[in-house]
Amino acid sequence: LIFVRLIAFTLFVIWRISHKNPDAMWLWVTSICGEFWFGFSWLLDQLPKLNPINRVPDLAVLRQRFDRPDGTSTLPGLDIFVTTADPFKEPILSTANSVLSILAADYPVDRNTCYVSDDSGMLLTYEALAEASKFATLWVPFCRKHGIEPRGPESYFELKSHPYMGRAQDEFVNDRRRVRKEYDEFKARINSLDHDIRQRNDGYNAANAHREGEPRPTWMADGTQWEGTWVDASENHRKGDHAGIVKVLLNHPSHSRQYGPPASADNPLDFSGVDVRVPMLVYVSREKRPGHNHQKKAGAMNALTRASALLSNAPFILNLDCDHYINNSQALRSGICFMLGRDSDTVAFVQFPQRFEGVDPTDLYANHNRIFFDGSLRALDGMQGPIYVGTGCLFRRITVYAFDPPRINVGGPCFPMLGGMFAKTKYQKPGLEMTMAKAKAAPVPAKGKHGFLPLPKKTYGKSDAFVDSIPLASHPSPYVAAYNTAEGIVTDEATMAEAVNVTAAAFEKKTGWGKEIGWVYDTVTEDVVTGYRMHIKGWRSRYCSIYPHAFIGTAPINLTERLFQVLRWSTGSLEIFFSKNNPLFGSTYLHPLQRIAYINITTYPFTAIFLIFYTTVPALSFVTGHFIVQRPTTMFYVYLGIVLATLLIIAVLEVKWAGVTVFEWFRNGQFWMTASMSAYLQAVCQVLIKVIFQKDISFKLTSKLPAGD
Repeated sequence: LIFVRLIAFTLFVIWRISHKNPDAMWLWVTSICGEFWFGFSWLLDQLPKLNPINRVPDLAVLRQRFDRPDGTSTLPGLDIFVTTADPFKEPILSTANSVLSILAADYPVDRNTCYVSDDSGMLLTYEALAEASKFATLWVPFCRKHGIEPRGPESYFELKSHPYMGRAQDEFVNDRRRVRKEYDEFKARINSLDHDIRQRNDGYNAANAHREGEPRPTWMADGTQWEGTWVDASENHRKGDHAGIVKVLLNHPSHSRQYGPPASADNPLDFSGVDVRVPMLVYVSREKRPGHNHQKKAGAMNALTRASALLSNAPFILNLDCDHYINNSQALRSGICFMLGRDSDTVAFVQFPQRFEGVDPTDLYANHNRIFFDGSLRALDGMQGPIYVGTGCLFRRITVYAFDPPRINVGGPCFPMLGGMFAKTKYQKPGLEMTMAKAKAAPVPAKGKHGFLPLPKKTYGKSDAFVDSIPLASHPSPYVAAYNTAEGIVTDEATMAEAVNVTAAAFEKKTGWGKEIGWVYDTVTEDVVTGYRMHIKGWRSRYCSIYPHAFIGTAPINLTERLFQVLRWSTGSLEIFFSKNNPLFGSTYLHPLQRIAYINITTYPFTAIFLIFYTTVPALSFVTGHFIVQRPTTMFYVYLGIVLATLLIIAVLEVKWAGVTVFEWFRNGQFWMTASMSAYLQAVCQVLIKVIFQKDISFKLTSKLPAGD
């Protein structure tokens, strides 16, 4: 059908070109340009979908292969990055719920470490996480005992019904009532933190005979001054100007199970047969100083990458926005399944679809965007893989360090010789991938041109400890290999000091961070470019959609916030098009149809220009008395009918394959028109101004506060 429509459209355009309207040439030219662009953009959208594939993780096989009878597991380590920038626009209760869901996920406790990046550097976020770490000692065992789903407490307690999946149903009602009471108290403490911190500051400052005009420090609960942003901002203690902070809130657990106490007067919940260990939790706030470009989220992700390498150094990294929580406790295992399967050593990342709650039943602003996630991204699985879209993405750590894949075969099962046309299908490239057997025998890979590194040592920065961690980044049990200790992750004073050092504002100076390694800088959509850099090296990606949904986030609260979000995305796409990362010039390791997908995602905002002119044609026809064609013939209607009919049939088939309803398809098209006439057009104007006048573009953070707050 795609080729039938392409032929019909070609004949239609030929007819249009050969039948000019001499009475209104300007109208004819405008309509021809619009029709050509719409046909071209449709082709860019359809070609990457020629080999759609549905992949499903086999968790039963994963458990059989990696889980042991004694309750331990040989699954690889996993570092989870949660990023937040403003505790007032991104509510701290949402961040706390995200962290609690991560800590309670069904993944080996001693191989799951959560890192929270706080770009505001505010004590409010830190103390909220401290409260969450205390509540986690109750919430996590409760989830394990009763098989709670979802693992985010706020979402769980909002459920109208609670299907039971645990083993102690008789105790469930009492346990749930007790935990609900504790959670309500936890929420009350979270909501009063801002007031409590201010009140504490007033007390300490009064006790220290604080004088008017002097800086007013912010005090922690233990009576020490907070090193980050103060409530009353002052020099070296304000947003954009504060020291780096790395603090461990929950220490790394033991490798063996630790059962809780039986029910008693002090502890009404019986955890005697439940593993009460909780994963490690680390708070990170990178140093910020005036005059430094901190590169927003990309800079935070790179700082987390370096800090985590000195602590857990897990071979896999999952990044989540602070408003996303784990909705399905098997989400982490599902993603890892695609990293450990057959021929999976060439998979750079696994992208999960983004799902949202708090969306009105009619999804007026197309927040779910299922046409893109369940249609376009899923279809790319048959090529080189889906595009990286910001959150809910599981990475192989060595890909962040610019390692090449161990071999290249970007053609996929149907096109084995396409892509990498000037390389062998099984082209061997140096990398750090090791099998379990090799890791046990020799945990250090062979040296290459730059020793154990793919790039010169100076590219990674002036930290020997960090550079030494890189060769061990693909080890299945990194903390055992890196530190050779049965106690697990080392968090001594020297290690923590070095972790602070690698998050310093000046650490990346004269390095390759943001250019050759890590998340890419100087673009609004660092996610797309970072994934693109991996794909042009020959790495592949996978799409993982499970039910219940893996992660659920908070949608923009109104049309204004939604359009700001779309504006940011579309601006970033155009920035890529006008940069050296333009997919037109990508390496030959990029699959041809994958290249087309990237071209499509970097050019779609241009549609706004053609759409505005094309939609004014009917109105102008009424005013001028002229139409886009002088005399429509029978063939004009035949070609037009075939083009429209095939378009509709293809859309219906695509919607059916993706599992999207017709109403969702309609809503998506409706919002596309709204965005095209507003956000896309502004994005084109902004990027053209940036390209011509070299003027930087700034964006405000999308508010995730519930309406009315």
